[in-house]
Amino acid sequence: MEKDTDDHPSIVIAPPLLFFICMGGGFLLDYLSPLKIIRWPWWPRIIFSSILIMISAYFALGSIRILLRNKTPFDPSKPTKTIVCQGPFRFSRNPMYLALLLLLAGVAIVNGSIWMSLAVVALLIVLDIFAVRPEEEYLERNFGSRYLAYKTKVRRWL
Repeated sequence: MEKDTDDHPSIVIAPPLLFFICMGGGFLLDYLSPLKIIRWPWWPRIIFSSILIMISAYFALGSIRILLRNKTPFDPSKPTKTIVCQGPFRFSRNPMYLALLLLLAGVAIVNGSIWMSLAVVALLIVLDIFAVRPEEEYLERNFGSRYLAYKTKVRRWL
């Protein structure tokens, strides 16, 4: 029997790679043309960014734990086994992508750069286009009304 090679979202670029591309672009632009927009002292930036990074860790680690518990892969190139509605998935349909956004936002706040802030916006856009939309189409196709019901209860981001 031939394995169905289309049983996964058509995500072309791995979301963590999108994160590193956006972060690297932000750092490069900040290096080439520094434009600081956050001029707070270092300690409030550290505190606020640490809070964002801890929330990011909750979403990332909590998502991985729940997906493993439900025997569904967190790698979008593999078939999804079930719709997961527990843990961070109660708050966001995309908690792992949200974790990447929060992590980059934390880095942007520590850095204080307009370029890093724009990198967060760029990451949101590219994740939406290249990861979230293909995943949602795949989940609707494979899980139908069950996924549509989940979509009505839980927001895409928060």
